[in-house]
Amino acid sequence: MRIRLLLTALAVAPLLAHCAGDDLTKIVPSDKVTTSTRDAAQAAALISEYRKSRGLGPVTADPALNGAAEHQARAVAEAGRLSHGAFASRMESFKIGGYSAENLSAGSDTVAGAIARWKASPGHNENLLMPQARRIGLARADSPQHGYRHYWALVLAQ
Repeated sequence: MRIRLLLTALAVAPLLAHCAGDDLTKIVPSDKVTTSTRDAAQAAALISEYRKSRGLGPVTADPALNGAAEHQARAVAEAGRLSHGAFASRMESFKIGGYSAENLSAGSDTVAGAIARWKASPGHNENLLMPQARRIGLARADSPQHGYRHYWALVLAQ
């Protein structure tokens, strides 16, 4: 039994390491991806309205969180796939402490569409309703000729 457990652990470890690392390989050239944080205020209003309907406080858009979201939106657009990579170290590099979470989405062409997808996903919805959240950062990355075309990153924090 112990050997089987060890073999299972050895087989699963590389898969978990792949999920945890910042392993996004760029397949789309940087000059083919544009990013924007212009929808952050609208996202904060939509998320605040949703949170209020659930008895929670509002969130406001924050420039530092927008920067962290923009970094990851660009990374996933250039990779053509979603990955949180090294989330904790990324938050540290952007000087974001305390409670924080990240939602990613691809394919939606509006901020309302991305938020609707997050509401419909239990784990993402839990992040939207994180009681400690007071600030958000949101970014959109567009890669018109590649992958899902539109990539979204939302960072929520205290």
